[in-house]
Amino acid sequence: MNYFVFSLVILLFLFSPTFGASCQSPRHSSSGYSTQDGFFHFKTTYIMEFALQCANNYEHNSPFFAIVNGRVYQLSVSEETTKYQVSWLLEHPESSAQTFDVVVLDEDKLAEYKKAVQSGVENPLSRIEPLFTTQYYHPGVSKKAPFSSEGVCLLIAAAAVYFALNFKQELAKRD
Repeated sequence: MNYFVFSLVILLFLFSPTFGASCQSPRHSSSGYSTQDGFFHFKTTYIMEFALQCANNYEHNSPFFAIVNGRVYQLSVSEETTKYQVSWLLEHPESSAQTFDVVVLDEDKLAEYKKAVQSGVENPLSRIEPLFTTQYYHPGVSKKAPFSSEGVCLLIAAAAVYFALNFKQELAKRD
């Protein structure tokens, strides 16, 4: 019995640093992309990519989450670059020029956020300390046609010249 208890205590001490570990003093850099053409796309797509470094060399196999406009998204991680990505879609009417706050959380902070939401807190993000918050500016969606008005005028003028020359040749043949 003592051997079993002793083995259990040793195992707990060996694995205790991994329990409750989180990214400490995170440093990040981010970049983003969004579709801006409302003519060829059905919805506006947003993609944010993060490079994240933790002071305690936190493992990249633990999930991170992003909150954008009150919606929770899980970050995906690239095995080649160890960068994190989050993407979301919005309808074109919701995609006017605006700045998005992207709040990044670990599992523990996400649990705190969900508890705050369930308890009816008015601003649940104010109750927690995120790993970091970054912003992405979206300039808006353009719904213009793929042809410029100058191009259309040029085509009409070229067609008019073509038909005028053809008409002139037809008149010359009749004489």
